[in-house]
Amino acid sequence: MIRGRNMTTGALQRAWLFGLLLVFFLPKRVECAFPGELCTVTKGHDICKRYELEPFGFYGIELLARRNIGFAYSVDTECR
Repeated sequence: MIRGRNMTTGALQRAWLFGLLLVFFLPKRVECAFPGELCTVTKGHDICKRYELEPFGFYGIELLARRNIGFAYSVDTECR
């Protein structure tokens, strides 16, 4: 592990905590409301899917719980 000569154990712990929090809140695009849900809707000749942009940590929690937690940065529908 790379560590500065003057870095204390407490500073190293705070750096790890900051890094974990950063990864937890990075955005991830999730089709439908939660992983594994089916949400395709047909509008005329277009197939529409709902997607959420939510924190990576919440995605992991939803994956384990197999249900929607209800927190997302944004929600939208994409039609093709």
